[in-house]
Amino acid sequence: MTSNDFPILRLKKNEERRIYSGHLWAFSNEFVEVPKNIAAGSIVKIVRDLDERFVAFGFYNPHSLIAARILSRDPVEQIDTDFFRRRLVAAADRRALLLSSRNSARIVHSESDLLPGLVIDKFDDAIAFQISSAGFEVRKDELIALIEELWKPRAIVEKNATHTRTLEGLEQIERLVKGDSAEALITDSAGSKFTSDILTGQKTGFYLDQMENRTELRRYVKPGMKVLDLFSNDGGFAINLAAAGAASVIAVDSSVPALKRLKLNASANRVAEKITTVARDCFDFLQEQTEALDMIVVDPPSLVKSKRDLPQAVRSYQSLNQHALRLVAPEGVLFTASCSHHMSRDLLAEVIQEAARKSRRTVTVLEERGAGIDHPILVGMPETAYLHAFVLRVL
Repeated sequence: MTSNDFPILRLKKNEERRIYSGHLWAFSNEFVEVPKNIAAGSIVKIVRDLDERFVAFGFYNPHSLIAARILSRDPVEQIDTDFFRRRLVAAADRRALLLSSRNSARIVHSESDLLPGLVIDKFDDAIAFQISSAGFEVRKDELIALIEELWKPRAIVEKNATHTRTLEGLEQIERLVKGDSAEALITDSAGSKFTSDILTGQKTGFYLDQMENRTELRRYVKPGMKVLDLFSNDGGFAINLAAAGAASVIAVDSSVPALKRLKLNASANRVAEKITTVARDCFDFLQEQTEALDMIVVDPPSLVKSKRDLPQAVRSYQSLNQHALRLVAPEGVLFTASCSHHMSRDLLAEVIQEAARKSRRTVTVLEERGAGIDHPILVGMPETAYLHAFVLRVL
């Protein structure tokens, strides 16, 4: 099928403006009609209803609020296997310099790499992919063939068990597509090593978005520091801070398997004697503590699955930060983060301000940080700026 043969969808008056500005979603209520006879995952040609002027090509899903995900605004673009191959190569090439200093990175970041609904993470010689659009779901075999062709990985893992797939009407599935093992050895730019089973690990197997923040936070460590790492997972922050000179690190997580992996990683990095693990709900643990600490890391999983969860999430983030600020010693450091696009940078700043007021602490911002450079932000699409973090000095 050529681009001229794609089914046509018509946008209501003025609904094309956001797409022209660089946003890559068109919602079901923006179209004159949402046909049910066009299969989910089909490529469609989007035009203005007023004059049938071309707007874009996109993936279509009649079962989702996001009815179309934009692929190209070039009217003569041919959307075929070679199109996707070029997009994949371009995305990976953007990470080439980063991968010269570490062996793992996100090499495709969905809309930000103009591949809507597709994430690909490279863990040394293993590849994990995650699909959140019907367009790539129906092209899964084609995608796997391209991954094999372009990177020839030892292992390929499908990590398709996410909330966003439910919204797209897609089934939940995690499987080892290629290889005998989904285990990978991950190294960051500071030389820390982490062993992860990609198939059973969270998200795509390992939290790559905080990798740069973990190594950059080392600069605030002074010898003898006492550190608390909340929601520690595999130990990315705990191990880096211990290796940077902290005297002791308490790593808290509710997941016993995650803490088991943390202990193995700590031993591999020769900092096991500095790290104490606690299997506990982080909210409960934090509220019960009284000992002052020199640095606290608050890096919870997303607390906002949808917009309706935002009020409760704001209360949860405020509680976490209020109790953390209460415990930070004078001149100490708090690193606090949120990984939901519903929690904007400004809203997180307001949460911190209110937490400081309630804990009667004065804080200054040393740095504002986000996801690593392998997780770029698409300027026309604020949803891609999902991770916000502050490094705070507590006075």
